[in-house]
Amino acid sequence: QIDTAIQMGATCLVVNVVEAGSEDVAKQILDKAGEIPVVFFNRSIEAEGNEGTVLGAYENCAFVGTDAPEAGHMQGKMIGEYLVANYDALDLNKDGNISYAMFMGQLGNAEAIARTQYSVEQAVENGVVMEQVGETQVCNWDTELANSAMSGWLSKYGDKIEFVISNNDAMAQGAISALQSAGYNKGDANNYVPVVGVDATD
Repeated sequence: QIDTAIQMGATCLVVNVVEAGSEDVAKQILDKAGEIPVVFFNRSIEAEGNEGTVLGAYENCAFVGTDAPEAGHMQGKMIGEYLVANYDALDLNKDGNISYAMFMGQLGNAEAIARTQYSVEQAVENGVVMEQVGETQVCNWDTELANSAMSGWLSKYGDKIEFVISNNDAMAQGAISALQSAGYNKGDANNYVPVVGVDATD
């Protein structure tokens, strides 16, 4: 697609790379583009800790994206405040801490890494005790994958899962569907597992 665009006389390239942190791919694109400006967006082109190694080496390029940690911090702040206000009600198995399941968007993705890390770190700053149930599930931002993973978790862990944290709303919706299929989140305040995502999807 890059080659075709250049051959057709494109005067600017706007690129969303397939894999975040693909420095070699970004360099290949920039080398092909030459004097044609390239704007990368959405997925970072540099690995975490290598910021500027690609963008700083080429003149006609830029990256447009979000502040990766921000969504994680915002999510964690909401989680922490909600848990402080509802701790006893959410401790379904009454073991003194809140056990959570984590859905990660994509391995190596800066947004996913930051949301996974900071959503929990920020929440526990409020003084709540949280403990992860099982392994972090990587569901590639996908509703159906999250639904399947959540169903498996519920079969394995049951009421040990008292909270669900998701890197995006699509995976959160998958988790909610699975919870409802298992009898949770149908209006009974004593049988409720909160699910928090990111994106502001209706």
